[in-house]
Amino acid sequence: MNKHFEDAWYYLGRAFHHLRIGLEEELAPLESAMRERFGWEEPEEGAEEQTRLDRFRTELRKVDTTEPVQKARERIDEYRRKPAAE
Repeated sequence: MNKHFEDAWYYLGRAFHHLRIGLEEELAPLESAMRERFGWEEPEEGAEEQTRLDRFRTELRKVDTTEPVQKARERIDEYRRKPAAE
């Protein structure tokens, strides 16, 4: 690739990075006001945004604790404990 295009891509990436940082700083007061008004929780300090997979795993853990799943696991455990009929 032409050196000029490489430089352009580099500076374009830096421009977007600085744009993101600037928008975060400018919108921080609005974000905190909205969180206060609607009762949204503050994200944990230094925590990365959850990926879709992390959100799915969190939801799956919630489902795991439901009563039907627990009953099914108990039945499976009972079945496994029974001696094999010979």
